[in-house]
Amino acid sequence: MLFDLLFSYNSMPFVQKLIIFFTFSLAVVFALTIHEFAHAFVAHRLGDNTAKLQGRMSLNPMVHFDVLGIICFLFFGFGWAKPVPINTYNFSHIKRDTFLVSISGIVTNLIIAFIFYPLSMLLNVASNSVILEILYWLCAFMFEINLVFAVFNLLPIYPLDGFNAIASQLRYDNPFVTFMQRYGSLILILVVIIFSYTNIFGYLVSYVGYPISWFWGLFF
Repeated sequence: MLFDLLFSYNSMPFVQKLIIFFTFSLAVVFALTIHEFAHAFVAHRLGDNTAKLQGRMSLNPMVHFDVLGIICFLFFGFGWAKPVPINTYNFSHIKRDTFLVSISGIVTNLIIAFIFYPLSMLLNVASNSVILEILYWLCAFMFEINLVFAVFNLLPIYPLDGFNAIASQLRYDNPFVTFMQRYGSLILILVVIIFSYTNIFGYLVSYVGYPISWFWGLFF
């Protein structure tokens, strides 16, 4: 995804490409880190300290990184981090709390996207200031990448958050749950390949992001 972005701006000066590379990478790191931190933090607040004891309730990106997941995101626009460990038996209300932990990363990414969209609009002005240009690209990527993280994780495919949220409300032997646990990883690979060669995922992202752009469009 990053390399496609850079190659689409062949006529862009090197300094601007460098700015894009830096701000895109920073936005990816932040979106990934805040997503995983949200899982760990909400689990901790609901009574499960498993992630905290393993050092995962942290804003240090290194504790969440999965090298292959980062590489896939840079090349294909789809990636992942190391899953945050939870022990559902530590929750007071297993179904409710597991659901809340599952969606916490998605909700956090959507909140971040909501915050940074208007900032990118405000900074989307012609300027010779390098600092303002860096801030514009950073805000634009913070909106876009957090939105991408949220939408991708909404997919009801094992082991994504969307599946975990649904599975938390079903019996462990539900046919959908058992099927996804057995074949979900293969299905996810197939879906990523399809998304890589079509505009389907782009439409999904646009659809989910529309309420954000519509709301802020009332003020700009």
